[in-house]
This record gives sequence, C-alpha cells and structure tokens, in this order.
Amino acid sequence: MELTPLEPDLLPPIANASKEGAPPPYPRNFQAVNNQENFNRPEHGLWCSPVTAWSADGAPTATAWTAWLANPGDVTGQPSKHDGTYSRITAAKPLPEAQIYLIDTEADLDRLVAAFPLPPDHLMYRSTPDWEAMASAGWDAVYVTDAGLTANADRHVIAEPSLHGWDCPSVLWLRPTYQLTSSDAEASAEQVPPLHG
Repeated sequence: MELTPLEPDLLPPIANASKEGAPPPYPRNFQAVNNQENFNRPEHGLWCSPVTAWSADGAPTATAWTAWLANPGDVTGQPSKHDGTYSRITAAKPLPEAQIYLIDTEADLDRLVAAFPLPPDHLMYRSTPDWEAMASAGWDAVYVTDAGLTANADRHVIAEPSLHGWDCPSVLWLRPTYQLTSSDAEASAEQVPPLHG
C-alpha cells in the first residue's frame, strides 16, 4: 500500500519536553523504536509535540504534552502528578529529507496499520502498525494531529486501529532525522558526552 509523506515544512513548530537536568535529545543518542507486546505506542524513539507557548525571545516554553499534563481531562479534574516536571523544552525540526506520515483521519491510521502489519499473533495486530518495520522501510516520523487523535482515540484498542492512550497531538520520531534548534541545545552540543546503553 502506497503511503504519501507530509512535506517536512508543513510540520508545525515542535519540541520535546523533558525533566530539568536531562540532556537534550541529540540525534546521536537516539534509541530505536521497539514494538510493545501490549501497548499501541512503541518504546523509545523521540516524542515531540506542537509548541503552545513562547517566551519573549522566541524560545518554546510549553507544548501540547505539557498542556495535557496540566489538564489531563480525567474524572478528578486535577493536573497530572507529573505536571511541572517536564520543564525543559527543546525545539526540534525535521531535516529536509525526512519522511513524515500524517495521521489526520481514521482512514490515515487504517492505511498505516494495513501497510505495516504486525504478525497475526501479536496482541496489537489490529490496532497499531509495526513501528520497527516502518522505520526500517525509511519512514522517519509519524505526526498525529489533534483531528487525527480525536478521530482515533475512542476506537476500540485491540479490535481495530486505535490511538487510545495517545494523550495529545504528537510527533513520534522513528529515526533521528531531526535537528535541535533550541539555543541551550546548540550552546551545549559539544559539552555533553554521548549517552550509552
């Protein structure tokens, strides 16, 4: 099945939110995605989300993810226990050659799951694509918009393609074809040793 990539320059401004003290998510330290046995999101990769607030000097200060932590929409009406802990915001942008798949509708997710099926005995076979195979095929990222999340969030996980459990609009990097653009990341790029393991 032929999938059409999104032009990289159509991706909105995005950033990764991490805890203070964590090193910026340099491409050289990227951890490859792994399918999970009982969850429709993979392990590893790099998670970013659209920037929702900026400082006076133009640096990102919040993302859709940090906004979700402040208001997760659960029955308690309280912020997540992690609200405020992901305060290091590192802007990223795709390299010009990045192959990004857009999920904006139910049909977009259906096509992706059909194009990269998991083995039939995998618990998530009907719900999620084979993320590892997608990366191996040269796809660099998946961008789930707010509309794509809304269209797919309430579909029954395990029984059909679903984004249940994806909390907010997100860009999941399957391969390190991005660059960091935050000034703190650039300033410390030569000072932070690579991570191991």
